[in-house]
Amino acid sequence: MIMGLFHSTAEGTSQLARGFFTGLFVLGMILAGLYLRQNKWEEISKQLPILYELSDAYRSGLQAMGGISAEALQRFYELDTSTDIFSKPDEGPPERIGLRNTWKGEDILAKLEKAGFSKGRMRAARQFVDYIEANKEAALLEMYRHKVPASIKLAQALLESTAGTSRLARKTNNHFGIKARLSSHARQKVKAKRFNELRDEDFLFIAPAVGVFNFHDDNSYDRFEAYRSVGDSYARHTQLLTRPCTPGQTGCYSWIWNTFPIGTDHDITEAARTFQRASGIAPHEFFKGETTVPYYAACAAGLKMAGYATSKTYHQKLWYLIDTYELWRLDLALLKGME
Repeated sequence: MIMGLFHSTAEGTSQLARGFFTGLFVLGMILAGLYLRQNKWEEISKQLPILYELSDAYRSGLQAMGGISAEALQRFYELDTSTDIFSKPDEGPPERIGLRNTWKGEDILAKLEKAGFSKGRMRAARQFVDYIEANKEAALLEMYRHKVPASIKLAQALLESTAGTSRLARKTNNHFGIKARLSSHARQKVKAKRFNELRDEDFLFIAPAVGVFNFHDDNSYDRFEAYRSVGDSYARHTQLLTRPCTPGQTGCYSWIWNTFPIGTDHDITEAARTFQRASGIAPHEFFKGETTVPYYAACAAGLKMAGYATSKTYHQKLWYLIDTYELWRLDLALLKGME
């Protein structure tokens, strides 16, 4: 009887211990999953085909071009674009302003292969290079008209649409993940949690968008704008980045392009302090202690300051993309064309 009781007690203790350790294991997996989701999942799941280190290629390239003259910068930023001397993307190269483009996709791929990219990463890099080749004219056109660097626009498009391969990009030509807004009637439905009653007509979109598309993002009911062409998506993105607004407010980006002009380094300290209460990021935290950075890194930091993306490393990814694929060459080519 005593032996049976002892055996029963020992078995119960063993089961309790197993249950305890199983619970700990499950809890550990849940916590690890949450950590990955919040901090590393983007990098692990997407494995961006980029070099996670910075080079001096930009400064060397700028020097090789002879720099950008003050006259060219002034001409670019004060340019009257009502007379369009820049050819449209479907009309071939913009030869009328004499672009001497030094960006070569094959040179980029050769660099990445030399850096030790695997076959899989080289395939992804080829997709990125092909995307840049197909859309660089649209990005340059927007830069010419509205001063948003082509490098920034292409880097954002590469990141947001995974070089045009995302479902949203393929279905709607939306390469920047721009959402449609809830109407006042729709906001009432959301407030009452009547999500199943939401319809496409409850959402508002802005031209050149032509409709909306139900695509799960933060919420299952989210709608995203749909466009007739990639060029329309680029134009709509420019509207978002250049609309009149009050600097210092979340969602205000128009101040960035004149604050951090192309072709030089900039100190982001003052701008970062202006937005620090909203962003929660101190000036030295953007780029591991560096506060004076190339113009495109400063612009990327500006987007993060103003709340463009929730990813903690969004601005860093843009910098790495521009540096890896040498997208700054497109910006400089247009500025040199002003000479």
